[in-house]
Amino acid sequence: MTVSDVKRAEVLSIPITCFDSYDQAVELIVHRIRNGTKTFCIAINPEKVCFARNDETFENVVRRGHVHICDGIGTALAVRMIKGWRIPRITGVGLFLRLLAAAAHESLSIFLLGGEPETNQKAYKAVREQYPNLQIAGRHHGYFADTAGVIQEINVSCADMLFVALGSPRQERWLGEHLDAIEVPFCMGVGGSFDILSGRVKRAPEFCQRTGTEFLYRLICEPWRWRRQSVLPGFGLRVLLDAFTARGLRILVKDKGTGSITG
Repeated sequence: MTVSDVKRAEVLSIPITCFDSYDQAVELIVHRIRNGTKTFCIAINPEKVCFARNDETFENVVRRGHVHICDGIGTALAVRMIKGWRIPRITGVGLFLRLLAAAAHESLSIFLLGGEPETNQKAYKAVREQYPNLQIAGRHHGYFADTAGVIQEINVSCADMLFVALGSPRQERWLGEHLDAIEVPFCMGVGGSFDILSGRVKRAPEFCQRTGTEFLYRLICEPWRWRRQSVLPGFGLRVLLDAFTARGLRILVKDKGTGSITG
């Protein structure tokens, strides 16, 4: 399986890799790792779409990615409105946890970078307890000044997967800037996943996970997030405009194909 085998969409010009399931995403990633194919995975939600549209540097980072998972109910709805495709959400934390299990099963090694020193240590301990056979090639907290030294540590570890928890968009910027120097086959920013693993932060309830309303749960727990989520109304409006345009083009192509005339 290759990335070209998976449907691709664009939401406001930002690419989305439209996986059918977590299993398909994991299968593709493991296949690329086995082949030694460099893979930069980015979780795309409405906030990142808006940020990329307003920041050319960040947009360039996003376009350096090889896999863009649909992280967010808003992104999934946008794809449905623009393309007419029903696709599941593949959240960053959900994919991260499944990749840990896959790494343990496939004898692949990981490197955990990011978080506060105590959080990183607790996340490491939690992974070790849950997956005793998983090879953790290395770890390092997110409070470092010697970037070259950290990259060397990552490369010497010979890890197969690098998970970076520096917060978004910092983690994507960091990976995008140093992608060529990092010799790990698979790299992914995982946001607050280490906080969840360490027990520092509780994951959204199962109901919120099923309905895609984790953003509301996070907003209740962390009211300061309203500033980040204030872009959502504008995102929705722009998606509606794109959807109407795309629908009109699909109708025009269909009518030309059938030879019918609409007026």
